[in-house]
Amino acid sequence: MRRMQPEDLPHFAQAQAGLVRHFGLSEFRPGQAEVINAVLDGRNTVVVMPTGAGKSLCYQLPAMLLPGVTLVVSPLIALMKDQVEQLTARGIPATFINSSLTDLERAERMRRLRAREYKLVYVAPERFRSFSFLEALGEVGVDLLAVDEAHCISQWGHDFRPDYAQLGQVRKRLRPPRTVALTATATPEVREDITRVLLMKDPQTFAQGFDRPNLFLDVLSVGGDEEKRQACAQLAAQGGSGIIYCATRKAAENMHASLHERGVNAVLYHAGMEDEARRIAQEEFMAAKEAVAVATNAFGMGIDKPDIRFVAHANIPRAVEAYYQEIGRAGRDGLPATTALLFNHADVYTQERLIESNHPSEAVLGDIWNVLRNVPEYSKGIGVLAGMVGASEFEVSAALRIFEREGKIERGARGEGEHGITLTDKAPATQPHAEDARRLLQSLLEMFPVGRSASVELPVLARRTGLELEEVRHALGLLEKAGAAKVRRPFAGRSIRALEPVPFRDLGVDLSRVREQERRSLLLLKRMTDYAYTRRCRRAFILGYFGQADLPPNCGNCDVCSGSRLPRPAPMTRPAGATATGKPEGFSELAATELRRWRKSLAKDLEVPPFIIFNDATLVGLAAALPTDRDSFLAVKGTGESRWERFGPKVVEICLMARAAGHEPVALAEAPRVRRSRKA
Repeated sequence: MRRMQPEDLPHFAQAQAGLVRHFGLSEFRPGQAEVINAVLDGRNTVVVMPTGAGKSLCYQLPAMLLPGVTLVVSPLIALMKDQVEQLTARGIPATFINSSLTDLERAERMRRLRAREYKLVYVAPERFRSFSFLEALGEVGVDLLAVDEAHCISQWGHDFRPDYAQLGQVRKRLRPPRTVALTATATPEVREDITRVLLMKDPQTFAQGFDRPNLFLDVLSVGGDEEKRQACAQLAAQGGSGIIYCATRKAAENMHASLHERGVNAVLYHAGMEDEARRIAQEEFMAAKEAVAVATNAFGMGIDKPDIRFVAHANIPRAVEAYYQEIGRAGRDGLPATTALLFNHADVYTQERLIESNHPSEAVLGDIWNVLRNVPEYSKGIGVLAGMVGASEFEVSAALRIFEREGKIERGARGEGEHGITLTDKAPATQPHAEDARRLLQSLLEMFPVGRSASVELPVLARRTGLELEEVRHALGLLEKAGAAKVRRPFAGRSIRALEPVPFRDLGVDLSRVREQERRSLLLLKRMTDYAYTRRCRRAFILGYFGQADLPPNCGNCDVCSGSRLPRPAPMTRPAGATATGKPEGFSELAATELRRWRKSLAKDLEVPPFIIFNDATLVGLAAALPTDRDSFLAVKGTGESRWERFGPKVVEICLMARAAGHEPVALAEAPRVRRSRKA
């Protein structure tokens, strides 16, 4: 599609003048002028632009050029606060109305809204539950409705939020002359959902700005974890900062330990760490010139380090959207950067198992419900509950989310309740360095006398100080560490209460949505796998995925178009045909994973231990030889005629699949033939 020129945009001169006057900028970024022109023209628009491409300007500038109020729907309080602070610093009248405000603050902002003193008002979608708020908006009128993070509307989106699904009815009631929906991650399915839910007729869609020509897109096939660790160590040795993403906490911890053994000074970051440990890791990464972070996808929000020279994925991500968002953290300074997907097909099965666990079966849901309904209140923790029903903690967490969404359980939040705080004699003289700790200490000294214990809920402190809840928790920890306060925290467990004491079959839980989400998640993973296997330009694959058309067939900046730039991991020095553990060198991880899965399932059906079918050494031998007939099957040590008759066809089926994926057999010494005497 030809990029539009200023003469094609009737509102360009007005927008250009507003850009200079209100934002102090002289030029639009790619795609911004076209979107802003459509909005000023009264068109409903859907905008898909990556993080950092300037989506916010696409509604902030029209808000200043239109006569009335622009209402911005945003999912996160912290993001609203940041944007409003930036706008007010430029002299733009903007505010947010959300649950972090006191009643008096909210009333004052509503008064000013009715007086039309604001140009931009930020709200969370939950705010529309308030009839009085909707009534006030009806009186004032909304010139532009901007829906930020619009993928939250779609059940195809990984951040689906039910309150976003009501925005179509809100829009129908408010009748704004124009609506703009903006997101950084929207496939064609998500865009269709956005259009349908918002009741938009024939919107103009813009999907551009995704191309990052300074990023080299590389995929390296690896044989297992050791090759991944070598590849990551080699990337780190090239210099500069980098991020290595792993699919699970355990994988991240193992990668981190391996890099330390190789002399790489890396930090570890995942959601299972304490808040303080995560904060320190992030600060170290942001401050160091050559910093390497090993992390799960929990590492991302707030990471805007411009000089990241590489982003590696040690495991395949769950979707192209997640992958492109994560590699987009590299090379934000515009200089060349490398992105590396270290691909082993066995990781696809790991992701499939994670998806299956996140969408538990009806049997697991039923077992969990039977435990919960038979006690007045369950408080032993998810780990114990998982053990009681024979499921993983991951499955149990997912099941509880389903029950909670369906209104079948209630559970207490982490750290819910009052904190006991006693200010010590050191408090009046303490001068914390951190701004959040200074603000909190000042507020506590105004509220409580020194030396006397008092109880207070954290939301109260948050409202008094203007801090976020997590900032209050952090500040309390600093004051405690400095000896200025003694803190007694409430019970941090999660108690669960079943609301309907009926059998699961009578509960009426609709699992059709769970099954549909599982199907969609598996489809998104398949598209990510297609990217790993594609033999056409990787840049064209990704840009086409996000809806950009007329792409050149050769970008010259990916491994398909110009060859891989990643060094092959050095082979381990071992005896020919064996690893340090005695396993065959180069066996197919894909075949081994599938054989283990099949063996586990069959053992359960036969009610025997898995090693009765094949022991681990035989299973790995089969994954190395990849037999396709009786003779090659019997050549593997630990097989035999009876196993060929019982299990041979399934083993051959799995091995043919591995060969079709490009895995090559490893020559093994022939297994000795043992003659067995037949007993009469």
